[in-house]
Amino acid sequence: MKKKMRLADSKSKRNVLIVGLLTTALLAGTLLTTGTVGLMSTVDAATSTNGAGTTASALTKFKDIKGHWAQATIVKAYDKNLISGYQDGTFRPNAKITRGEYATLLSRATSLEKVQGENPFADLKGHWSESAVTQLVGQGFINANDYPKGFNPNAELTRYEMMKWIANGLIKSGTSFKDAFDDSKNTLLPTPEVNRGTIRAEQIPYLALVRGTGIVGGFEDGSLKPADPTTRAEVSAILLRYMDVEGTDAGKYSDLNEMREVGTTGTNLTTISNYFYTKNSVTVSDLSKGDIKLSNNSGVLTFHRFIVVKVQNGKPQGIYTKLFVEPKISSGDYYLTFADLSFTSNTDNTDLITYSSGLNNGLLKFRRLDLDYAKKNGFTTIPNSPKELITKGKKVRFWTRSSLDFKNGTYHITSENIGEMKIQNMYY
Repeated sequence: MKKKMRLADSKSKRNVLIVGLLTTALLAGTLLTTGTVGLMSTVDAATSTNGAGTTASALTKFKDIKGHWAQATIVKAYDKNLISGYQDGTFRPNAKITRGEYATLLSRATSLEKVQGENPFADLKGHWSESAVTQLVGQGFINANDYPKGFNPNAELTRYEMMKWIANGLIKSGTSFKDAFDDSKNTLLPTPEVNRGTIRAEQIPYLALVRGTGIVGGFEDGSLKPADPTTRAEVSAILLRYMDVEGTDAGKYSDLNEMREVGTTGTNLTTISNYFYTKNSVTVSDLSKGDIKLSNNSGVLTFHRFIVVKVQNGKPQGIYTKLFVEPKISSGDYYLTFADLSFTSNTDNTDLITYSSGLNNGLLKFRRLDLDYAKKNGFTTIPNSPKELITKGKKVRFWTRSSLDFKNGTYHITSENIGEMKIQNMYY
């Protein structure tokens, strides 16, 4: 006996009419395009059963996923009728996915209300993915203005397109994500690519949403590789995560909250630590609008960003850990801090101790980042020979490193024309 499909909840919207239509097409001998997202398997998912009378599993259906890193993910996505395979019994998990294929999967994954719209792309008319793309345009996932020369549905999807579409979906699913998007426009993404010029400013808030919610975790080195293509297996995993995040509250995601605070204040301090601003304190973003003169007249600096990583029992925590913290660090409980500074020296004597003494506050120090790790992630920091970077009268920008006490700490820094930033904490 055939098992009837069940619609479990609003996140399981499925176009069951296509089953009958495709079955009719098959019986009539209509040829289905094998390069599509396996429409044949949509029929199979609804009708095929195994000997026990239950729906056949993905392991049974697809002969090329056993032992693959995404095996469990593919099985789960198939059970949710999210993905399908090819007529030859394969899923092809490592195959690159096209715009049309991704649009079809995403149109199944979303729970957003469908909006009746018209196809804005002349080159999409009659294509098998036309209805899915039109649906996504109507729902706000796809911006037609992003494709002024046509949608080109058979083109390989880039990772940025993948991430931008689902970021748009999050924004449409709740006002909290729109707020998070706005807060993240000036944030620091936790990826080494921010130092390599491969991520454009307008891409940042879209990438921040998907990275901060954990929908996309990045590669081993933390990179997001927005220009690269992506695979059917990767998309299956990402869309399952998207289904869990869509419609939730952006405020529940701590990684995203760190990036939002950096975007609005220049630091993630109060999100990752138990430090707080004292009354009338200014923020890092405020200080970045003015100069800070060293008290011993050895130089002038501008304070751009202040990134904090919590270390507890010797283990670093927070979204910026992989970007800034080398594998081996000191044990104990403390906060590592990384400051983005512009600095002009007033002296020929490039003495880091003199510069640090002129700060006279403890919040900042002229200490270099781990040189090997900084080079790996593209950071400019103070070299072993500081004169290679810092010379009298030349404004240079670099990152420095320091730390904050884990408890009972008080720190301040002042710009004469902006005000004082003062923070303190209490142990919890």
